[in-house]
Amino acid sequence: MRIDYIEFKNFASYGNQAQRLEFDQDQSELFLTLGKNGDGKTTIANAIIYGLYGKVEGVKLSDLPNRINKDLLVKIGIQCGTMKIDIERGLMPNKFSVMINGIEFDKAGKKSVQDYLEEEVFGIPYHVFKNIIILSINDFKSFLTMNNSDKRQIIDRMFGFSILNDMQKQIKEERKQVKMDIDTYESELNQLLESIKSVRGKLNTLLEESNTANKSKIEELKEGLLSLKGNVEKLDAERKNHEGEMNKFNSQYNDKHSDAKDIKREIDYLKKKLALYESGHCPTCETKLDSEWHTNQKCEFEENIKTNMDSIKSFKVEMDALSEKVTDARELKLDLEGQIREHKINMGQLKAELLKLKNTPDDKNFDHLKTLITEFEDKESTKSNEKDNLNADYNFMEIVEQVLGEDGVKNLAVKTILPGLNANIAAMASTMHLQFHIRFDEKFDCIINHLGEDINPLTLSTGERKKADFIIIIAIIKILKLRFPQLNLLFLDELLSSVDHDGVYNILKILNQVIKENKINTFVINHTVLPHEIFDKKIQIYRENGFSKFSIENIE
Repeated sequence: MRIDYIEFKNFASYGNQAQRLEFDQDQSELFLTLGKNGDGKTTIANAIIYGLYGKVEGVKLSDLPNRINKDLLVKIGIQCGTMKIDIERGLMPNKFSVMINGIEFDKAGKKSVQDYLEEEVFGIPYHVFKNIIILSINDFKSFLTMNNSDKRQIIDRMFGFSILNDMQKQIKEERKQVKMDIDTYESELNQLLESIKSVRGKLNTLLEESNTANKSKIEELKEGLLSLKGNVEKLDAERKNHEGEMNKFNSQYNDKHSDAKDIKREIDYLKKKLALYESGHCPTCETKLDSEWHTNQKCEFEENIKTNMDSIKSFKVEMDALSEKVTDARELKLDLEGQIREHKINMGQLKAELLKLKNTPDDKNFDHLKTLITEFEDKESTKSNEKDNLNADYNFMEIVEQVLGEDGVKNLAVKTILPGLNANIAAMASTMHLQFHIRFDEKFDCIINHLGEDINPLTLSTGERKKADFIIIIAIIKILKLRFPQLNLLFLDELLSSVDHDGVYNILKILNQVIKENKINTFVINHTVLPHEIFDKKIQIYRENGFSKFSIENIE
């Protein structure tokens, strides 16, 4: 989406005389927007938001029209690929029309037209546009101090993670339904097993009543079966014991591995600290570090590194021992499983011999009971297979839900984004000669480092936080430009207040470079005069006969 022009009248403090801004599509421009408080500087940005999305956050639609003239009308022209789109919105009276390449676009209902614009044409969600494209000192929440919930919402919207959240929610609901189906199958299977048990009981009664021949051999076979069954139970108990030991040793191994990783991280941290002192100079102010305290600190870091390295070696020995125990337990478990299989084969053979020895009773109920058992077993097998399939679906959904969660695809995307984001932040921080370092971690928490120590962002002065916020904003916009290459607009509303003169100059210098490289028309809104030479055009907001107006002039 590329904005060509914005034209509006009777919007807030602006009167019946239409105000129009046109944007040069061959180059980006930096606009200095000046005016007194309340003259209508921010209204230009709100008019663009209303023209695109039909709403302005925090303002009722009924409060948008000029109170005297009413008849609010906003016209906005945009380019989206090969489509030239002209949108008109009005209030008092209501109006909403969309022209695409000179032909009126029509769909059933205004709501569906707006959905089409946002989803198929703009490609930029409202909250991204509101929170990133138009930044106001009145409602901008600093990334340095923003709570995790608000920060996560903005990050999700900026980088398109919201759709993953929706998919995760849908998968979660589907998984709940599958679990209910599994429970239903489980209940039906239990009923079938009880029926099979009951019928088999009746069949066994008939068989026992009719079993007169080969009684001693039958008893012998039964004893053999009983003995094998006892052996199987004993072997299975041993198998479970070895399995428990295997799991226990494996858990201990994992714990040692986790501890070793923690120590490794501590070593890395100490090495970074040590490097600061080995250089002999402060990394920020370049003051020579030659005090006894610094020497002692260096020695302490070296000793801690050695101690931690020794701990890792010790952990390695313990982990190797645990690994051998896991292997031994696994081999014993597998051996026992083989014995159990062999015993079950022998039990099957004895059962076959037992059936051969037993007389088939001459009873009409016998065949009926055998038929019932076969039917119940077939049903049980079918139900069991269906339940297994549902369990497989449930487990797969669980994996998909995890993949769509915070530690899945999102985490991978953030890891991909972070290096470029932090590199841009570092480059701009160096240009602005900041006395501290800024970076984001994988949770998008902002880390402020001064002289090798992490500090609370709230300890920075208001001006320093403003500079840091600006750097973060521009870095994020550069990343967003990769996702939304059609972005060509940025509003900075009073964000330069509380920044010193050198800071303002450096910010504007960086801003001018970024917008030229990324072709972003940028409005710097301020009630005080800023260095003119950096800007391309000046928009002067003023009042005439009680209504807001603006004039535009080129800055040579």
